[in-house]
Amino acid sequence: MCVGIGSPDSAQEFASRVPFPVECLYVNPDRSAYKALALYGDLTGEEGMFFDPNVVEGVKRLFFNKKTGEALKSRGTEGLKSATKNFKPLAPPKPRDAVQQGGLYVFKGTTTLLAHKDEGTGDHARPDVVLEAASCGCA
Repeated sequence: MCVGIGSPDSAQEFASRVPFPVECLYVNPDRSAYKALALYGDLTGEEGMFFDPNVVEGVKRLFFNKKTGEALKSRGTEGLKSATKNFKPLAPPKPRDAVQQGGLYVFKGTTTLLAHKDEGTGDHARPDVVLEAASCGCA
């Protein structure tokens, strides 16, 4: 299952472009799941437009941080180029939602087997760690 910020229409378009099974894709336009999991993306909506100092700081902290640089350095850019070849921006419902970072969770029932909060763009859980956690959940 994958949860994203957006509308049902943007979810349909995303699923068709990736491809991703649309029946496994859910949208959370009010970010309540992101907030409940305390994921990074702390703009409140009280900020002004893009050049508001709070917005600029949020963008710098979440997009241009050490984790993003480390991820690009360790993985290179070829995977990013390949993954974005069919890219089309799908704007979130509210501009402040564009800085919301994601995470990856593996659950078995109500037990959390893996919790990873992306500290910045490109800071994702390692695939081997995810697969190990998922295989523990199936045993």
